[in-house]
Amino acid sequence: MKEKALVVENKGNDAKVEILRSSACDHCRACSVGTEKKSFFVWAKNPLKAKVGQLVEVEMQASTLLSATFIVYVIPLVAFIVGIGLGYSVAGFFNIKSSELFSLLMGIIVMGFSFLGIYFYNKKAEKTKKYFSNIVNILEQ
Repeated sequence: MKEKALVVENKGNDAKVEILRSSACDHCRACSVGTEKKSFFVWAKNPLKAKVGQLVEVEMQASTLLSATFIVYVIPLVAFIVGIGLGYSVAGFFNIKSSELFSLLMGIIVMGFSFLGIYFYNKKAEKTKKYFSNIVNILEQ
């Protein structure tokens, strides 16, 4: 996935870029920006040494994007469903009368633990820069 961006800050070999919304963004809600006209910022590897104020093209590999999407959306959903199933099993084993409420609570708790795991995984991934975009082209000097 390639997007146009404006370099707003440099730090070492990385650059903070403001992603410029394309017309395709108007119909997509994948990145939570939705149809609002607000911009968002990401850190990108800067092998081309782009300077602040330059318009650049940033790219993230499709496999990396799919991996990140899976982690953020699928893992919590699966954890929620597993928690509900676990809740029903535990409620039946201990004869808990309001098994639906207990199962819902267990689903939310297990999903919460999955978010906690994702948080710690994200801290580790930030150090390795696994999910960083790359600046691949300088469009304006």
